[in-house]
Amino acid sequence: MGAMHIARPSLSSRGSLAAIDRSAWLAAGALGATVFAVAALFGHPAACVAAAAGCAAAGVAFYEPRTIGPMLALALPLEISKLWFPFLQTRSELGGGLPPTSVIDAGRLVVALAFAVWLLRPMRARAEALPTSPLTLPLALLFAVYALSTLYAIEPSAARTESLRLLFSLGGFALVPFFVRDRAALRWTLLAVVASMAALSIVAIYQAASGHFFWNAGLGEFGERRVNTFFADPNHFARFLVEGVVIALMLWAYVDRRARMAVLMPSMALAVLALVFTGSRAAWIVGAIAIPIAIMTLPVDRELRLRIIGGGAATLIVAGLVVASFSPFFTKRLHTFTFGVEASGARPYLVKAGLNMFGDHPIAGVGAGGYQQAFQDDYYSYKDPKIKANVTISHTSLVTTMAELGAIGLAAVAFVAVRWGSYVRDVLRRAPPELRAVVIGMALISVIIFLSAQSEGRFLEDPYLWFAAGIAVAVDGIARGERRTAKTT
Repeated sequence: MGAMHIARPSLSSRGSLAAIDRSAWLAAGALGATVFAVAALFGHPAACVAAAAGCAAAGVAFYEPRTIGPMLALALPLEISKLWFPFLQTRSELGGGLPPTSVIDAGRLVVALAFAVWLLRPMRARAEALPTSPLTLPLALLFAVYALSTLYAIEPSAARTESLRLLFSLGGFALVPFFVRDRAALRWTLLAVVASMAALSIVAIYQAASGHFFWNAGLGEFGERRVNTFFADPNHFARFLVEGVVIALMLWAYVDRRARMAVLMPSMALAVLALVFTGSRAAWIVGAIAIPIAIMTLPVDRELRLRIIGGGAATLIVAGLVVASFSPFFTKRLHTFTFGVEASGARPYLVKAGLNMFGDHPIAGVGAGGYQQAFQDDYYSYKDPKIKANVTISHTSLVTTMAELGAIGLAAVAFVAVRWGSYVRDVLRRAPPELRAVVIGMALISVIIFLSAQSEGRFLEDPYLWFAAGIAVAVDGIARGERRTAKTT
């Protein structure tokens, strides 16, 4: 079957936009005044520029709420914005002397903006923000486990922070399908992810060439140079690149040829090159598994799929050889694959310590966010003396969940995973081809995050996990709406 031709996406609606309520203007003004007041406290021009951009985004969102999906896609990679807010601070993202970061960042500000729009200018029934999917109950139970852990956690402040972080994530999960309500908004949201991937890939290539790091300068020292752009961790940036390539592939058959040649193909090429410079061994391995799977699900001829896989593999090999010819950092990183299991990034001593934490606290764990404190207080003897870096944050999310939330937390996460798999299967059965491709992409992203999190940490904390889940629910809602429309016409 040949590739389907779909008209270029448009956010235009059938009819003119409704007039904006006076209360919405007042809310937008209050938001703008608050943002500028906070920016003034910093006394830095960049803060005022960011405040102006935030006010403009708020105005656009109140005028056309469906733009919130693309805004969130563009804001999520700006993790560096966590440094801009000197309140609600939590442990540093990577440890090792980096400054503490705030729970607040650009992505969560967009979620807050989405909540304000939902409250003041929803343009649909507000109750629809509560997804009627099988995911609602298990997610509510998961949050209850996190919230209850604040009562007994070894580090109550960390448990409260993690609970707040999960609450933001669940809010984003609920609001994404509320505002991504038709195919046009869906395509623009996914294209915004691809555009963000391309822009950050250019920044990554600049970092690799110049050695200039915006934060975590240690990534360019000690004989290595691993790009991270606006992410705290180069591994998480690499994970984002793999996810962006999967989304670009899912869009391939549903945009016109100009969009493929001008947007999708260059974006994927830049992302693959940037992925090489991240030095993320786990992302290389996961990408080598996930990207061919994504290609094999494309609604194109089998021969074309194989040509795409072959061409992509050849391009990657050539790019690797070219980079290896002038970058000692890349060749040194490749050499670490001789370390075996440890090459994936997982720290065996952290795994052993986490399993012992679970053994000592099997029912409820040490509390959300308590692994690092528990390791430093009671399990530091497990640290491998051969490793000079003082890494005390768990890099294996499954072990982290066991240690922090115990059997109760494991059961809650398993409940969510089972319902997620069942829900994706049901949506795939009902969705038309384009929407089915999107759901496959979102399911792959959840698998990418889970696999990567076993050596890099950050599973439930990854905002793209909840973004992907929200997009899947949005697809279900769009498909249901189209079926209702078809029945009435």
